[in-house]
This record gives sequence, C-alpha cells and structure tokens, in this order.
Amino acid sequence: MNRFKVLLYSLTGVISVILILYGLNIYPTPGTDSRVFIPAALFYSRGLGLINPLYDVSVLGMVTDVQNSVKFNYYVPFFPMLLGSLSKIHPGVKAIFFICSSFSIASLFLYCRTIASVLPDRLSRLMKALVLCSIVYVVTYLIPTVGRPETITVLLVFMVFLLYNKKAGLNTVLYNVLICIIFSVMFATQVICFYFCFLFFVTFELINTANVFKTILLNTTRFAIIGLLFYVILSASPHGFTDTINTVREHASAAMTRKDRTIKLFIHYWLFAPLNFGFLVLFLLCAFFYVKLLFARLKNNSVVVVVLVCAIQFMVLYGIARFILYASPTVYNATQFILPLSVFMLLNIAALPKGLLKNLASALTITVYAGGILIFLRVFILFIDYKNDRKDYAAARPIINGFVHNNKHIFITVNLWPLVDDLNDIRFYDGIHIQKGDTLVVQQMYLPFANEILSKCTILYDWRTEERRKFLGIPLTNTPQGYSFTVCRVN
Repeated sequence: MNRFKVLLYSLTGVISVILILYGLNIYPTPGTDSRVFIPAALFYSRGLGLINPLYDVSVLGMVTDVQNSVKFNYYVPFFPMLLGSLSKIHPGVKAIFFICSSFSIASLFLYCRTIASVLPDRLSRLMKALVLCSIVYVVTYLIPTVGRPETITVLLVFMVFLLYNKKAGLNTVLYNVLICIIFSVMFATQVICFYFCFLFFVTFELINTANVFKTILLNTTRFAIIGLLFYVILSASPHGFTDTINTVREHASAAMTRKDRTIKLFIHYWLFAPLNFGFLVLFLLCAFFYVKLLFARLKNNSVVVVVLVCAIQFMVLYGIARFILYASPTVYNATQFILPLSVFMLLNIAALPKGLLKNLASALTITVYAGGILIFLRVFILFIDYKNDRKDYAAARPIINGFVHNNKHIFITVNLWPLVDDLNDIRFYDGIHIQKGDTLVVQQMYLPFANEILSKCTILYDWRTEERRKFLGIPLTNTPQGYSFTVCRVN
C-alpha cells in the first residue's frame, strides 16, 4: 500500500472515531426530524410497538390515527424497526445514536476503499488533494444525530453502486439475490430513494446490455421480487401492509402541499446549509458528466434502448420536480446519493484532459470541499467546547428528568426530547401558547428566550451558559451547542 492510501485510510479512521464520539455524546443536538423517527425506534426497542407520541401529523392538516393511539404508521417503517431491533440489548437514545454512527462509519469506509481502488495509482497533487478533501467533506452528510432514514439509505445506495460495478466477479444468482434484498430494504426505508436508485440502476443496465429484451425481462422480474419482499417487510411490521400504505399515502399527499420553496430557501438549503454545503455545485457537475456519458453510450445504440433510456430520464426529471424540488428543505432526497455522486465526479474529473474544463471542474469542487471542511472543523471545535462547557447530554439528562417526571404542567422545547427517559412525560412548548402557571423549559441553543416572554416569567432554574463561542478570537456561533436551558414559571 502506497503512502497516499495509508494517509487516506488513516484520515478515515480518525474521522470514524469522531463520529463514534458524536453518537455516544448525542452531538450535535438532534434536529426536529429526529423526533419523527428515533422515538418510534426507542419504543420498539423496549417492546412497546411502533409508536411515537412526539410527532403529531395533524400539523400537516391530516390525521392518520383516528384512535389517537400514536401509531407510527405515516412512514415506511424499516428504519425505526432496524434501530429498535439492534438496540434491544441496551435500549436507550444513546445506543440508537451510536448505531447511527456505526452506519455512517460503514458508509465512510466503503467510500474510502472504493476511492482507493478505482482511481489510478498515479494521481496529480491536485487529484490527491481532491480525494483527501472529499473524505472530510462527505462526513458532513453523515452526522449520526440527524436521525432520518438517510442514515441507512446513503449506505444502501452505495451498496447498489458497488454491487453493480462488481457484478462481473460475482455469482449471478448471488448478485440478483443481493440486489433484490437491498432494493426491498431501501423501498421499505425511503420510497423516494428507491424510486431514483432503481431508475438509475435500470438506466445503466440498458446502456451496457448486449440483449435489451433479456434486460427488460430481468429487471421486470427483479421489480416484482422487490415488490413482494417490500410487501413481506411491511406486513411483518406492527401496523401491517394495508394500514401503513394507506397512511403513508395520506401523509405524502399532505406533505406535497408544502409551500417552503422560495428562491431564498432554495439557495440556503442547496448551497449554504451546513449538512450539505455546496451540494448544488456537485449536483450540477455530476449532471453534466452524466448527460455526457448518456450521449456517448446512446450514440451508436439501438432505437429501443434510446427510447427506453429517454423515457426513464423523463421519469427521473419528473421525480426531481415532484419529489425533491417541491420543498427546499427536502434536498435530503437528493443528498442521500452523495457517495456514488462523489465517486462518479472524481473519476470524471481525473479522466478529463488538461485544459479549461478540467481546471474549472477542479476549482469548483475544491471550493465546495474547502467550505465543507471548514464546517466540519467548526462542528468539531464546538464539540470540544460542548464537552468543556459541561452542558452536555450526560449532565443535562438527570436535571431535566427531575423536572418533567410525571409533571403535566411542564412544557419543554422540541430539541430537549432526547434527554427525557419516559417520552410519555413530554409536552412541547411551541414558543407562543403559554398560560399563567405553566412551567417552561427552554433550550438555549435552538430557541433563545424572548425578552417579552422572560418578562412574564419567574426563573426557577437557570442552566444557561455564555452565548457567543469563539476560537482563537474568531466567532464560531452566537448560541452554545450544548443542552443548556432555563426553567421558569409563567406569572
């Protein structure tokens, strides 16, 4: 193994340790979507079924559970079922996020191994820099406490990518069995991910086939088997196939009416969001290389293949418009493909002849990577600050539980939910509806305590810390990154 590959694997190893620390310390503090999926996994791990009392789908203008039994039936269930099953040995929020970090590490090592094996042995200094930077950059997409199904679909998508590229060396039966299993699990985890991944898979099957009709028959058979396995997985889930499908359809229909898709929001989520900084640049670069590849492969191909591939690309474009661009924050439906996108992009940049195009593609990529690396370093520095500040998960948990246990008059802000041992004790404070006598627990990081609210309250317990965080005199954030909070009673 040459020195560059040793450096590549060493960097991956160091970052993997950081991801484990993040999972064990439940850092960064989980975002709002985590309360949709992780509580269901926690209840499932404790043998209490697939339920979630913390996410109210009625906020989308619908109710999927008229019996008010807090069923998790509004999303395909494999992700919380898997986390819940794996954490049954030691149920708890920390165990679940540690498992999430393990999936992230698996994705990262597979990416590292792939990059090390597919790129030429002799690389320019620029390409070596791009490869090393890509390792750090993709980690920003793999933060374990995000708590969404993309935690495992990133890995599943990459496994399909790797299997397809290794199929020549695999037994045909084994290859097809693995492909069908992975796709069915993907389908039962994130439907949109399956939609796009299967379309791209069939596209490459068609442009590389020697027998188009055999390929059509084979993939039709695969789709039928995947559908059957999907049915089995959902039927085996606590709420069954019919109940889940009906409520998922209702939930999706309501979600598609979202209005958060302004130009300003698009620019934020596709270019500047910390979890996927500059993704739009990489997405457009890959789209350019992808279209270039399709034109080259279809140029001398049969009419049947050309028609079929064009039809599939129309479905891809429709899917992007319908399932990704319908709301700016749903960029995660595209970012879950970051690993194959990154490999594909780096291979194409490496293959470009010296000239303007190679220089432009390299410059754009290194700029995005540099931004992502700065974000990664910022988050890690704030992690050290988080531990030094002693306002971390371990310190906050017993304090919070002492306040909220069996107290129906206490309301907490949303992102404090991982601290509460019994999720049935949780009642959320929305920042607006407060009444005299209510006790509020307000997290300092996500919801600064408005002066007009503070003026109406008596502080019972102040566990706040210094607001602004600096490193070497450079401001990093205006809010602390820990679990600091204030407890007060409304006068």
